[in-house]
Amino acid sequence: MGAGLGIAAFVFLLLLAIFFHELGHFLAARWAGIKVTQFFVGFGPTLWSRRGGRQEVVESADGQIVERPELEYGVKAIPLGGFVKILGMSPFEEVPPQDYARSFQRAPAWKRAIVLAAGSATHILTAFIALVLILSAVGIPTRQTLELEMVSRGSPASESGLRPGDRIVAVDGRKVSEWTQVRNLIRDSPGRQMQLTVANRTGDRRTVGITPRPQQEDGGRRTVGLIGVSSKLANVRVNPAVAAGRSAVVIGQFIGRFVTSTPKLFSAETLGLTKTPGREDERAQSVVGAGRAAADLASKGQVLRFLEFFVYINMAIGLFNLLPIPPLDGGHLLLLGLEKVRRKPVGQTTMVRVMAVGFALLLLLGMWIIFQDIVSPVPLE
Repeated sequence: MGAGLGIAAFVFLLLLAIFFHELGHFLAARWAGIKVTQFFVGFGPTLWSRRGGRQEVVESADGQIVERPELEYGVKAIPLGGFVKILGMSPFEEVPPQDYARSFQRAPAWKRAIVLAAGSATHILTAFIALVLILSAVGIPTRQTLELEMVSRGSPASESGLRPGDRIVAVDGRKVSEWTQVRNLIRDSPGRQMQLTVANRTGDRRTVGITPRPQQEDGGRRTVGLIGVSSKLANVRVNPAVAAGRSAVVIGQFIGRFVTSTPKLFSAETLGLTKTPGREDERAQSVVGAGRAAADLASKGQVLRFLEFFVYINMAIGLFNLLPIPPLDGGHLLLLGLEKVRRKPVGQTTMVRVMAVGFALLLLLGMWIIFQDIVSPVPLE
């Protein structure tokens, strides 16, 4: 997979994630009995649309009273996400009297909370399903093989003629079956010449002499031998039940790291607003930085890591959307919580002002992170 194809695949998967996000809101609203009037993929001019759902009586553009399905769904020209229009969710929307009972604001608070959280929940569910499929159908590189993945320049292995793709089959004439055996024999032989029997990709065998380079460990208390190689990892698949358990653990760990790292993520040091910038590996990345990383993985043919990267990006989007900042879903949940505490809705004027401030802050933050990703990108591995 080339870099261009990798970017295209990343954009497609990102749009798919946004579609499922909106689908989560849509399905939750329909379940809660709240009227949904539009559900579109993309923005801008409509390319294709249909109507469905229960019938409603409306006034047409020419003044005629007509009966039609209440939900319009379809595809728009600009493929930059999608949207679902839930009746009464916007403070600017005027709800017709006949639909007031089915508006968002009339639904119980707990149902509104489910509708608001459904988008992010869909991201987490998508990530969970993707991880289960990866673990059970493809597997992940966890078992070390006897094949060499990397040979460092100037290392004893390189000077002895070892190359990536060579497979070690014997050490000092003794057959080996696991990489652990090879590693232990090499580490136990610092400065002593060894004989490695290797097979290349065509199956031809040869024996090379190699002397592991001594290196101190444990503060100089131990000397081990190194030859400057790493072994290739083989994918290990697990059954779906085990995959589900491991996926749940991975997602739980990611959520924990997100919660603990978010304050630092938006600190002045991490955002590069101080003389001493924060660590690059703690920086937030925009779609520019994420796309660059995805293209790098694709250009190296690391399809599995590309898919794993998308899973983590998908979870990050879902969790970021739950931050208590209007107009994110988490901001709406915050206002809903204030409504429960105050026992009355937040005023429309206050809500509009809060939304405007939150939107401005998110816009400035997004533009700054994109700027950083362009002029000072995070180094790729």
